[in-house]
Amino acid sequence: MTDPAQLEPIAERWLSSLQQDFKDYLRVVADDPDLDDDLRADVITALLYILAPGDVVPDSQGPIGFLDDALALRVALDEVRTRAPANFEAYRGRIPEILASVEGDDSELATFRAVLGDVYAPFRARVFAPERNEVKGKRARTLLDDPDGPAWLDEEVLVAALKMDFKPAAVQSAARKAPTVVSIFQQKLRR
Repeated sequence: MTDPAQLEPIAERWLSSLQQDFKDYLRVVADDPDLDDDLRADVITALLYILAPGDVVPDSQGPIGFLDDALALRVALDEVRTRAPANFEAYRGRIPEILASVEGDDSELATFRAVLGDVYAPFRARVFAPERNEVKGKRARTLLDDPDGPAWLDEEVLVAALKMDFKPAAVQSAARKAPTVVSIFQQKLRR
């Protein structure tokens, strides 16, 4: 396992931009009609993971509670990079910073993956678990089939994003606590 202290600068960057990243992910990735239905369902399931109560690191812990949400966005983007590289490249001009955070063996996502070690795979599975990621009775497949699904999801994301407007001091404090989330991941995902 890599030194958990390496998460501090990553957490600071991710939490500082999470509000905008979340909205951009919705508009650029989840709304991409060129993704095949299975991948699009996974992309939306990741959004529902963020919106659903009971994610791995509770949002009630303040900004540090949103670090798993920032990671979930990157896990989903990595899935797009792997399964639909042309789509991923098409996003480069619109969301370059978040894309850069998932690319390469020395990426921020790779660092997070190394720090989490054997609990990364269960976390990834949790992000894409349609049976667990349900919000107000809606799942990804339901939203794909519902003509009002995109508008509903847009509204839910915009409301949730309001909670992600963190003050710089709160982000810095949360970043210093980032290494502590590893034990939360281990407790919740090693069952």
